[in-house]
Amino acid sequence: MKQKRSNSLLLHGTVWLAITSLIVKILSAVYRIPFQNMVGNIGFYIYQQVYPFYGIGMTFALTGFPAFISKKVAQENNQLQKKVIARNYWYLLLLFGGSLFVLLQLFSTKIAVAMDDSHLAIVIQNVSWMYLLMPFLAVGRGYCQGNLDMTTTAHSQLVEQVLRVGIILAAAAIGIRQHLSLYTIGSWAILGGTFGAAAAMLFFWPVFFYELRFTKVAVTVAELKKLARPLFTEGLIFCLNAALLILLQLIDSFTLKKYLQASGLLPTTAAALKGVFDRGQPLLQLGLVITNAIAVSSLPALINQQKKQSNQIVRWKVQQLFQLALLFAFAAAIGLTVLMPQINWVLFGSAQGSFALAVNSLTIPLATIIILDNVLLQIEEQQVAAFKVILLIIIGKIFFNWLLITPYGINGAAWGSVLSLLVGMIAAGRLERSVGFSYLRTAGWFRKLLITMSVMGISVKITALLIQNQVSFSRLGSFWVLLAAIPIGIIAFFACTLRFQLLDQKFLN
Repeated sequence: MKQKRSNSLLLHGTVWLAITSLIVKILSAVYRIPFQNMVGNIGFYIYQQVYPFYGIGMTFALTGFPAFISKKVAQENNQLQKKVIARNYWYLLLLFGGSLFVLLQLFSTKIAVAMDDSHLAIVIQNVSWMYLLMPFLAVGRGYCQGNLDMTTTAHSQLVEQVLRVGIILAAAAIGIRQHLSLYTIGSWAILGGTFGAAAAMLFFWPVFFYELRFTKVAVTVAELKKLARPLFTEGLIFCLNAALLILLQLIDSFTLKKYLQASGLLPTTAAALKGVFDRGQPLLQLGLVITNAIAVSSLPALINQQKKQSNQIVRWKVQQLFQLALLFAFAAAIGLTVLMPQINWVLFGSAQGSFALAVNSLTIPLATIIILDNVLLQIEEQQVAAFKVILLIIIGKIFFNWLLITPYGINGAAWGSVLSLLVGMIAAGRLERSVGFSYLRTAGWFRKLLITMSVMGISVKITALLIQNQVSFSRLGSFWVLLAAIPIGIIAFFACTLRFQLLDQKFLN
């Protein structure tokens, strides 16, 4: 009876965590739309220039390190040992987070100058504070999840994100009303993450002050060194994989405005164009919601079933998960690409940069494949291979930005992201096949996918053109286009999916 109740609570907590994680991801994407509408292209540029530092830190606190620590805690049978290992990881992350805080504080001006905008220094200093709270969130969530307490993590995520988004939008509204500098607004908006993290940390206060604090087992330098290696290899690589698109944004923060100015644009014009290019980020985040859900939860859980089921069954299920993620990723990419001028108008008030945003949408299926491939590589203990893929993508992005932005502007930056991910996808696919999982063997499925995406894209485009000829190309006119075209696309998508049986009925059952 007690075991049944425990299983019921675990299931309830897991479902609640999945729901709140989805809400958090949607909130994290959607708030940028009203924020951009309030502060304009330059205000959005200021926020987005520094956002990657926050995004990477929150990957540490929200997904990467908690998942790693929860696994290590769950592996211990003794409750005291669970506390000891969580406490020791806390010490390591305190050192790690504190070091990052100091580095960002000391070198904020140099980082801002490297971004070709010295006014960003105060925004960079403000984002650094959340790294002091990151160890509490990462270890608190990891410890609770390792003890099968998913509800506390879920509540902390929801409160953190709601408070953060509220502060960001309030900072924008008050700042605009008070005619404050856009840099001042950006610095206050970025602090929303710190206030949100502080509120989330309250959920884990009992963990640190009633459980881990009074652990009487002494900590040793040798033990910390032993734990540090897997934490900063396996755990850190998982973080970087989850933050793949944020890493590309970080490279754009250091290169895009600078190369635009090198092409002859004035600093303010270059900043405004960077703000236009950053309109694509919330759309990409929404497009990757299903991918991240599979990568973080479904895929690792499925691979762990290898102990209970035959390799053939597990590999079939893995292939189905890949196909599910790719199906929705391609649908999101095609929909955004075809309707981008209208989406741009409705959400951001102009069609400026629509081609670049459409090209950037192609990163959704590429990133989907890479993220899932890298999760598989890590599960198969191929951490070095996964790191090589991420490093190759970073180097590729730096190279393609250097090559393409000066002659082609923000279109070049978009193609730089697509090409770097394409290179990474090819490399990840080769490495992933070497450990026995291959989605490329199903050429027939990919032909059916191509037909489905073509039918969906053509039907949506024809509908959009027909409606657009009847209305003005404005915010309201574009809204009517989307209202008509999106349902047509959904119908075409599901009709072809069912017709070609792109998802196996056995898997759905």
